[in-house]
Amino acid sequence: MLRPSANQSAARHGFRFLVCPDAELLRRQAATLCKGLGAGCARKVFWGDEEPFPPAYWGELTTQNLFSTPTVLLLRRAEALKAEVWDRLGEGLKNTASTVLPVFCLEGAWKEGKAAIPNFLPRRAFWQTAEQNKWVWQSPGLTDASLPKFLDAWAAERDLTLNPAAKSALAAALPRDGLAAGLELDKIELAAGDARVITPDLAALIAPHGDMEFFDFMKALSESAKSPQAAREVWARVLDDHLRPSGDKILFQLLGYVAWQARQLWMLCEGEGAKVRMRPSDKPALLKMAQRLGRSGIARIIELTLDANLGVIGGTRRPDDALESYVADLAELMGGRPTGAAPRSSAERRP
Repeated sequence: MLRPSANQSAARHGFRFLVCPDAELLRRQAATLCKGLGAGCARKVFWGDEEPFPPAYWGELTTQNLFSTPTVLLLRRAEALKAEVWDRLGEGLKNTASTVLPVFCLEGAWKEGKAAIPNFLPRRAFWQTAEQNKWVWQSPGLTDASLPKFLDAWAAERDLTLNPAAKSALAAALPRDGLAAGLELDKIELAAGDARVITPDLAALIAPHGDMEFFDFMKALSESAKSPQAAREVWARVLDDHLRPSGDKILFQLLGYVAWQARQLWMLCEGEGAKVRMRPSDKPALLKMAQRLGRSGIARIIELTLDANLGVIGGTRRPDDALESYVADLAELMGGRPTGAAPRSSAERRP
């Protein structure tokens, strides 16, 4: 006996896959789907990397809404799900409530232009059904190639005039992050005023942004005590964050990157440079930094990072204050004198 396909058994709206590493672009795409379902559409979010998988999700997927309110049921970070959970989802899609639109977000970073899709997923019937019905939306996020189209959509949505020269200037200056880029474009729109014309010179209003590689940020921190230019770059970035409503998000992003960088420094300090994955051209400078900081200096970086993180999470410090003092402490530490021994080779270490 033939079993009904996911397409035949799907609710009125079917289901969707959103494949993109940029959370803001995912949010916008989900908002578009919600708008397409009509007025009063609700949005409910669950997380695929939550352990155990949230049991309430199954009820939201299959239970009919008493008031027939359409609902976009988002499953964020679905790339973290194991194959057996996907199999259960495939069965659940056959009994989806008619008012529900299930949306699965695959948010892994793209590699070499290819989307981060679990290798077993394309073999599932529901994925094949989604492809056949064009229910799969994919985007690598904001890149050099996608930014012009992003800018065209922004200008059209707000009835702004955007000529090729202005588009090129904005594309060169904007951060490659949907949230940060949107905030900068809001500023540009305000500056354009009633004329509603975007000129190339308005791109100069875009502040130095978080898309600066964090290795470069760490390098600027280490040079800030001796280089006025490096100090300006660091504090322009901090002051710019104070003006953003997403400053706490950017703080935690910075804390995560610095924690990662500290681990790289520690491995270099312990003579494990072969395990450090980064651009070969950057490794000598990072090795020199590890040699100068030594164990105690790197441990201090980790301590500062934990203190800032716990202070904000615990409610004892505001994100903007935490960011300012954190960067000031890092600049003092990394711009100071050597704080420990030089890294040892593997042969010199004892088990």
